[in-house]
Amino acid sequence: MEAVTRVIVEKKHTDNFTILYVEGLIKLGESAEFFSSALENVLKNESSNVIIDFTKIDYIDSTGIGELVGYLGKFSTQNRKLILVNPSERIQKLLKLAKLDAVFKIYNSEEEAIAAESPSSANA
Repeated sequence: MEAVTRVIVEKKHTDNFTILYVEGLIKLGESAEFFSSALENVLKNESSNVIIDFTKIDYIDSTGIGELVGYLGKFSTQNRKLILVNPSERIQKLLKLAKLDAVFKIYNSEEEAIAAESPSSANA
């Protein structure tokens, strides 16, 4: 039985957004810490809104959800957005159960999120 849980985070910049492509399991321990440090890095070193692409996230536990909620607050205090894209049906159900589907902006695709969340013509 393998005890190591790997999380891979790739980052891409586009327009007014930093997109994090996260792959693997996000749960208590090293994977949640790694996920958290990736978000902290973007929070401290960049000024863009953030899209987290959930396409390749197989599983997220309450620790991972807690990290998301915590960082949503941190980004909000800087007037920045933390947006979720393409969570699996299981993760969507978990977010809904915790009533977090009303807290997070969730889109089916990166393109849809960028189109909906980009400032129209006014730059703040």
